[in-house]
Amino acid sequence: MTVKRGFVDIDEGQVHYRYKGAPEDVPLVMLHPGPTSAHSIVPLIDRLGAARQIIAPDLLGMGDSAAPAHDETDMTYFADAALRTLDALNVDTFDLWGSMTGAHTAIEVAILQPKRVRRLYIEMLLEYDEATEKALQENHAPKIVVDQIGSQLNLLWHLARDQHLFFPWFTRDAAHARTNGLPTAAQLHEKTVELLKACGTYHVALNAALRHNSGERLATVTVPVIGPEWFQKYLPSAVVRGDFCVGPATAPSGQVDKAAAEILCHLG
Repeated sequence: MTVKRGFVDIDEGQVHYRYKGAPEDVPLVMLHPGPTSAHSIVPLIDRLGAARQIIAPDLLGMGDSAAPAHDETDMTYFADAALRTLDALNVDTFDLWGSMTGAHTAIEVAILQPKRVRRLYIEMLLEYDEATEKALQENHAPKIVVDQIGSQLNLLWHLARDQHLFFPWFTRDAAHARTNGLPTAAQLHEKTVELLKACGTYHVALNAALRHNSGERLATVTVPVIGPEWFQKYLPSAVVRGDFCVGPATAPSGQVDKAAAEILCHLG
């Protein structure tokens, strides 16, 4: 069975989602990292869909989903939109997976409606020092202005590429270089296309995530949580996950396999 795609209506417009697996009472809902869409986690959806029903919506303002209703908002809004999307899909109780922007959203989903979330699994979420956090808030997700010479094409190509070369991506020097190298040209092209589709709205969710106090909010979560080791500083009951995958669409196949096995170990 292949990863399939669909749309569902909420107040803001249509939400695009990917899905795989036979229907079950408690599906696994997956909330993708920014700045692209659920396209970035298709290899993980594909593997997990052999064992679970997977539902993976594009967050508002990203991929093929409608734009957010506001140009500036917070993660509670995106969590509420995700819950309304699941309402429209007639999904009541679910396991919840999130990575980066999707992880911030997932935390707020678990806080808003804990009775619906059986378990919360965080694949990737980082805690930054104050200087890095400030730099990210100011530069990581610029609002893109399109023009008649197509300068946005160049900017978004470099945003997609340079995330693999530097951290932060906009600090292009030896001190901030990453050592993993680049994905294939085709993978970079696909990532850039996802950014181009949502170039006018992707920044809303990303900037909301960068302002989100994930540690403080995590401390109020009451559902079972599996995530990175640093979670235990805020939530001592959190279970530490093992193998993880930062970007399934560009990661080696073996890394995706290990991440899928770890997820199923906890959520199988």
